Amino acid sequence: MGVLEVSEVSVRFGGVTALDSLSFAVEAGQICGLIGPNGAGKTTMFNVISRIYNPTGGSITFDGNDVLRTRASTISRIGIFRTFQNLALWPGMTVLDNVMVGAHTKSHGNAVSSSFRVGSRGEEKRVAVRAYELLEELELTDVAFRPAAGLPFGTLKRIEIARALAGQPRMLMLDEPASGLTHSEVDVLAALIKRIRTDYGLTILLVEHHMAMVMGISDHVVVLDFGRRIAEGTPAQISRDPRVIEAYLGES
Repeated sequence: MGVLEVSEVSVRFGGVTALDSLSFAVEAGQICGLIGPNGAGKTTMFNVISRIYNPTGGSITFDGNDVLRTRASTISRIGIFRTFQNLALWPGMTVLDNVMVGAHTKSHGNAVSSSFRVGSRGEEKRVAVRAYELLEELELTDVAFRPAAGLPFGTLKRIEIARALAGQPRMLMLDEPASGLTHSEVDVLAALIKRIRTDYGLTILLVEHHMAMVMGISDHVVVLDFGRRIAEGTPAQISRDPRVIEAYLGES
């Protein structure tokens, strides 16, 4: 039994089947890569787990919690946090404030009050100190008091991860974190993902098209094609699977 159990999940948009009876499990502490060609259903699966989409059928549990009975506004309270393909930072706010907002689920305030520094001064100070510590750990203190707008893309990706860590996640879902990064930035990101998994005791579910990174850091890989699971296993097993080669290259 995994800490995350996805069972027979289907999603249909009109006549289009985005996920077709998809099942897989992720064990606690694993980095699990969820891969597949464009349109395979990877981001749809992320959106179901984070409660943006409602599935047509199936079930999902996380550490015994029924994910599909959890509202999107409270999914973080059971320990699930995510990043997005398109950055979801507040460009006019400082980097520190952006990270502080991520801690609102563990504070007595909420996202809005945290954004505008409303509430208990003691609470605000505690959240600010923890946010700054995270920036130190991710080597971002040099931009802590700068607005997010205009910072390099690789830096913004790390800021978004820091914000997610501020909420004290148990599972972190990373949606194409290497998208738009240079080769050197991808290497830095891969090392960071492995480090935070260990340092924070995280389970990580990773959607990514950068195959070298996925195969280099994942413990387990699940491959989708047209909304169905066609293979799963270790990176070595996946790289040799003829079904995976055919899905990506059109030939076995």
